[in-house]
Amino acid sequence: MSRAAGVLSHLQQRLASGHIDRREAVRWALGAGLGLSAAASLLAAEGVPAAVRSTRRSKPIGRRIDWLIVGGGTAGCVLANRLSTDSHLNVAVLEAGSWPTDVAVDAPLAWPGLQGGPNDHAYRTVPQPGLDGRPLPCPRGKGFGGSSLINAMGHQRGDARAYDRWEALGATGWNHAALLPMHRRSETYSGGANAWRGGDGPLDVLAVDAASASPLARDFLGAARARGHAWSDDLNGAAAGEACWNQFTIGAGRVREHAARAYLQPIADRTNLFLLGDAPIQTLLFEGERCVGVRYLHAGEITELRAERGVILATGAIDTPKLLMLSGIGPAAHLRQFGIEVRVDHAEVGANLHDHPLVGGVAFEARRAVPTSAYNHGEGMLFTTLGASGVPNVLLMAVTVPFVIPSVGAAPQNCFTIVPCLMQPRSRGTVRLASAAAALAPVIDPRTYEETADLDTLVEAVRLARDLGRAKEMSDWVAREVYPGPGTDDASALRDFVKRGTSPFYHPVGTARMGADAGAPVAPDLSVKGVTGLYVADASVMPQIVPAMTNAAVIAIAERAADLIAGRRQIPT
Repeated sequence: MSRAAGVLSHLQQRLASGHIDRREAVRWALGAGLGLSAAASLLAAEGVPAAVRSTRRSKPIGRRIDWLIVGGGTAGCVLANRLSTDSHLNVAVLEAGSWPTDVAVDAPLAWPGLQGGPNDHAYRTVPQPGLDGRPLPCPRGKGFGGSSLINAMGHQRGDARAYDRWEALGATGWNHAALLPMHRRSETYSGGANAWRGGDGPLDVLAVDAASASPLARDFLGAARARGHAWSDDLNGAAAGEACWNQFTIGAGRVREHAARAYLQPIADRTNLFLLGDAPIQTLLFEGERCVGVRYLHAGEITELRAERGVILATGAIDTPKLLMLSGIGPAAHLRQFGIEVRVDHAEVGANLHDHPLVGGVAFEARRAVPTSAYNHGEGMLFTTLGASGVPNVLLMAVTVPFVIPSVGAAPQNCFTIVPCLMQPRSRGTVRLASAAAALAPVIDPRTYEETADLDTLVEAVRLARDLGRAKEMSDWVAREVYPGPGTDDASALRDFVKRGTSPFYHPVGTARMGADAGAPVAPDLSVKGVTGLYVADASVMPQIVPAMTNAAVIAIAERAADLIAGRRQIPT
């Protein structure tokens, strides 16, 4: 018997005897170098929760439904968990994808290869004039767990002042004080509970342990601190600071803690919760001004499902405006182009699209082998402010792999990168329909660098990244700078480099923003204006993006949405 077969057999025996669970088995398999295929065999028996109905064997839901959640992504998982705590209410979730079974999803280090896989809608933008006509990828999660299945697992709330800006922009009652309890109740933080952190929530949040962290990331943070950037022991704590270790949605056994695992798996036996996969939505159903349900495609048949209390859209900043427009809620002239009857003329549905552009990357060939990350390749973070922004508007990440956009070039194998990201972009784009057919992907136009200040700030961020890479604290690592490389010190050369190296951070928000003003499509209680019985609770309602990876903010929105929609709390006036 080969070593690999022997280790695998041993792990299977320990699983069968109950000495270890499947997460521990996966961790041991990967740690022993058996690879993802071996881990896949260990997870095979974990299966799909019985409450999830598959395309092949399921029948339409035949029960009275109180709350219908459209989308089983991050927000949908949170809503399903919280709303179904009332056993007198029947809650259904319809999801275009299925329960995740790809073992690569569970392995934190495998995230760079998940784009374009079975759990990705794999959207693309239109060609971007600000990038010399280059289109951009726009991956969006598909399946229960949504984009938490394919993201890099960073868990960052963002500066408290960014949430207070939401209220200043018209989202009455949405501020940091209102959302802090939502952040806390969502998590079990590895560093323990306190006034800012949760200790008994569904989601495991893992702080980087400095003893097991990448030595390269440690030296990067040393360089940042030597240049006067404040240190933070907890980037999600009371003093967020600037230089800090990252935090991750990684749970026991070093397995990805995606939203379906955290919020749905433990409650899959609730008899009042119905999860239907492989069920893409075609349109919303109305009786007069009231949304009463949806029409969806399942097992090759068009089926209708109605909800007595309401329908909640949780399909994200790309698909939520698409579904609203398909249902007659959006810019009237645009809808009429496709023969869609206008139910409510909301000019801003699909507008205000923005994301965090990043530059991949400022790359350095290493003097010695770069150790494999024990987390997700990106452990050291620097949040800082360039220019007059009131909150941190730039993030630099020390990434221990050659994270280089193909339009920049090919990096040496033994290479690491410092990745600059713009956290408060000014440019705003749109999501529009390609036709009245629900099966077609929407037209996504982020209008990257339409506001030239965004490009200028990233040029300065690249200068800062180069400076940190050249610091004496990094001298044991850097053999040479590969990109941008020699001869690229002037502004024109750096602007060209930034445009060639730009990628979205895959954090789209804002396309159905909430606000008390007349232009906002969604009210601060998350109801869609102009109709009744319809709510939105996902990244599309953010008036402005937070200066952090957005998954934590989406979870907090959904946690608060569950309270508001169920009537447990009221929006202040």
